[in-house]
Amino acid sequence: MINEPLAPLSVSAADHAATAIAPGADFDIRWAAWVARGRVHDQRVRRRLVVWVSVLAMGAAIVYAFLRP
Repeated sequence: MINEPLAPLSVSAADHAATAIAPGADFDIRWAAWVARGRVHDQRVRRRLVVWVSVLAMGAAIVYAFLRP
């Protein structure tokens, strides 16, 4: 077992303030692209959900039609 002390973590606010970057035009471009990708993903998920719900509803109707007394 090694008994070496761990390096202390810095907890000062000055370290965090130095890494903060003000959002600029580059951020706005990336954010707009992120939002656009989110919309496309949302549309695809909704389309798949509608298709699967329709398939399940038709399958249930067919099973009900054959198993109805």
